Order: sequence, then structure tokens, then C-alpha cells
Amino acid sequence: MPYTMPLDQIRQARERIRPYVRHTPLAPAPHLTSDVPAHLRLKLENLQVGGSFKARGVFNTLLQLDDEARRRGVVAASGGNHGVALAYGAYTLGIPATIFLPAASTPDRIARVKRWTEDVQLVGSVWDEAHAAASEFAAAQGMVYVHPFDADATIAGQGTLGLELLDDLPDLDCVLIAIGGGGLIAGMSAAIRQVKPSVRIIGVEPTGAPSLQHSLDAGKVEPLPEVVTIAETLAPRSVSTRTLELAQQYVDEILLVDDGAMIDSMRWLWLHYNQLVEPSGVAVIAALPQVDLAAYRCPVALICGGNAAADSVFDYYSEAALKKGSLSPKVTTS
Repeated sequence: MPYTMPLDQIRQARERIRPYVRHTPLAPAPHLTSDVPAHLRLKLENLQVGGSFKARGVFNTLLQLDDEARRRGVVAASGGNHGVALAYGAYTLGIPATIFLPAASTPDRIARVKRWTEDVQLVGSVWDEAHAAASEFAAAQGMVYVHPFDADATIAGQGTLGLELLDDLPDLDCVLIAIGGGGLIAGMSAAIRQVKPSVRIIGVEPTGAPSLQHSLDAGKVEPLPEVVTIAETLAPRSVSTRTLELAQQYVDEILLVDDGAMIDSMRWLWLHYNQLVEPSGVAVIAALPQVDLAAYRCPVALICGGNAAADSVFDYYSEAALKKGSLSPKVTTS
């Protein structure tokens, strides 16, 4: 029997996490532009606590731990957003947390995690290597490993975003969702299609990390030989059996986008929405030219994460202020 995610589990997760997460806004298409049709809406999940949808699965997991598990603490491996979300959630609930990140993680990613926990380990060159080290560490220490996508509680938590989207837009008929390990699209598609089977689910992956498409083509979980993309949070080498089987049941198609298109989409979103979003968060915008949006009445593109480094922006204005003499040289922005 293929893996399933019952709708009741997602509804229970929604009630469980409600006090700890935000109901993020659904924004209309920008005025005075022909870039996208006027009926397109963007779900701005980049405004979620922790900067991404990951908080939903994290809180659904942590809130179900018993006292002993909370005392021992939790561990995760992350490309960035899951680590931020787990560190934030654990801090909120008073649970010790250790986060493993790839050694190539940007200073901004590391700083965001360290805002909530100092116990950060840099291991390996990609998420899969950090994941192996984190799993071994958790087992040795008797701590709970919180997987970013391959766990029932995680998938159910991410599924709450699908229910929220249907609450806000009952006439939803198409949604574009970015794919990393597949937990987001698995949970959301399970929720949406069990409530409204007619909705078209479109996944989006980087051309340099098409993990789900690769496994769908193989008919089984099949790791990529390598991943090459700037979208670090969409770059595990493999999905899981859970996420693959839910995708096989509910996902209609997958579109691929390159790094350049994601960078252009970051600029577009900043110009039209004043939202500074990471490459992974705008993959769905990069895919819009491949979709016949006129075929749908209520399409939505999900902006899933906003943890982009903004230091260069602040450095630019600080340098400009220094030149104009309006900022004391003793004041820094570090």
C-alpha cells in the first residue's frame, strides 16, 4: 500500500500549531504590470515565523514530544530554513537544539540559526552529508532527530498550509509549490486534493537539483549523482519514500527552472512586492512563463521562504550615509 497522509492528521496539526505560527497573507497580482495576469495571487509564506513554511512541521513535531524527549533535546540537519525553524521552535518551547549545517553554508544562514541556539555544527559539503552526521549524533546522544521532510509530523504540519490556502481562497484551482525534499508539496497536495480533488498541483525544482522528478522518472527513490544550484534549500540529493509516494498520488506535473531565472525572479518580487526572498522562495515565480495561467480562475504561487542575506543592502546605505556625513563612523551595522 502506498503511503498516505489522512486529512484528520493535518486538521489536528492545524489546531495544535495555531498559537505558534502566523496565518500568512495572500497577495493579489501587482498593479500596472503585464508580467503576470491580474487573477494570480501570491501566498507570502516567507512572512512566517522563522522566515519559511518549515515552522509548521517543526512545531507539530515538538509539541508532540514527551517531557523526557524535550529534556534530552532535538537535532536536525538543514540547508538553512529547517535549521532556523527548529532552533526557533526549540527556543520558544525551552528545548535544547543542535543544528547541523553544510560547511559551505553562508554566514547569513549560520547567523540566523545561531540567533536561537549556539550549538551549530558545520559538516560536509551538502545537506545529505550533514544529515548523516546529525542522525549519528542524535542516536549517540539519545536525542530526537527532527527530519526536514521524511516524517509524518513534518508532512502533516506542512499540510496545514494547504488548508490555510483553501480557507482564504475556496475557489483555488491551481497552485505552484517549490520542491526540496518534497515535504511541503507532499503535505500541501495531500491536504488540498483530499478537500478539493480538482485543484491542479504543479511542483517546481531547480534544473541542477531535480530530486523529485528524477525519482518519479525512476519509479522509486533514486538519489541524484550531484546537485548544482544556488537554491541551497531545494538541494537534497534525494526525496524520501513518503514524499515520493504522495507526489505520485497528487502532483500533476513538475517544472524545472535555472538559477538565472530565480535571480531575475528575486528582483521582480522586490520590485513589485517589496519582498526580499531567497532563490528557493521564488522558484515558483521563475516557473510562471511555463504555465498557461489563463486556463485557471484562481491560481496561486507559493512564496515559501524569505531568508535572503540583506547585508549588502545595509552596507550600501551605510557607506552612502558616511559619505554624506549623516552617520557617525563609530556606528557599525555588524
